[in-house]
Amino acid sequence: MNNKWHQIWNKKGVNIPDFSRDEFDVFCDLKRANGYDVNVRDEKEYFSNFYREWMEMYNRLTEIAKGNIHSIYEVGCGSGVNLYLFKNRIPDVVLGGIDYSEGLANMARNVTGCSDIECGSAENMDVEAHFDLVMAGAVFQYFDSLDYAGTVLDKMIQKSEKIVYISELHDLELQEEWLAYRRASMENYDQIYEGLGKLFYSREWILDIADRHGKQAVFTKCDNPEYWNSKYEFNCFIF
Repeated sequence: MNNKWHQIWNKKGVNIPDFSRDEFDVFCDLKRANGYDVNVRDEKEYFSNFYREWMEMYNRLTEIAKGNIHSIYEVGCGSGVNLYLFKNRIPDVVLGGIDYSEGLANMARNVTGCSDIECGSAENMDVEAHFDLVMAGAVFQYFDSLDYAGTVLDKMIQKSEKIVYISELHDLELQEEWLAYRRASMENYDQIYEGLGKLFYSREWILDIADRHGKQAVFTKCDNPEYWNSKYEFNCFIF
């Protein structure tokens, strides 16, 4: 991961939420800990759309796996928000994960009660222990290069027994439009975000890797009208 992004994520991590509250309220706190704490027009709608998208993803995964998901590993698990939601829905689920931020990895351990969450680089994940679902939520854009991303994706597919899921991939076809929007909406954008670029992906790049492993890939669009990045991102299911 880019060293400047590494410095930012290492500062992340907040107090453990109060789990006696409604799941949605806990979800919001955990998303904020992951950096989704920006000022938006309608915060409730902003998080409600993310929650709806998560449920749609869960239903799609359940459909693909015919309900047989009993273990989940997350690359870049952050605060543990995704693992937390899975744990609430799948009895006796086995969880695991890895994150570059020690603070967030600690938080995910506390949130999930899972000790199999390590702090480290995604490319160093162990591929010996297999999981039904191996996923990465909104982390691939922070990788340094396609070579690095390809190494991580190869390992995710090797580690998965059934499905690989990646969310919020920045769309290469819309890169110039994304950059124009950023420059128009923020004065001195290039200076402020120097060294903090995002990595963009083509669907063909993913299809080539999936095909090499004898897998197929299905893509969906991100859909959160309250999140400006959503317009420029897509999700991917590999199985």
